[in-house]
Amino acid sequence: MMAGHSLVKILSGFAWTMLCMNDLLYFIGDLGPLFIVLALTGLELGVAILQAYVFTILIYIYLNDAINLH
Repeated sequence: MMAGHSLVKILSGFAWTMLCMNDLLYFIGDLGPLFIVLALTGLELGVAILQAYVFTILIYIYLNDAINLH
């Protein structure tokens, strides 16, 4: 989890530096890291949603068992 956040931070800094250079070649080259950052952010959001779903289902199962079996 920490590696994903570190990668997004490094690529964001790289993309921002290239974007601030005010040169057309650097601006075109900036699109690659920018799209990678967007894809990784989307992937992290998807993982967070999946974790929240699994956590909710597990709580429901545990509470159901605690109420109905005891």
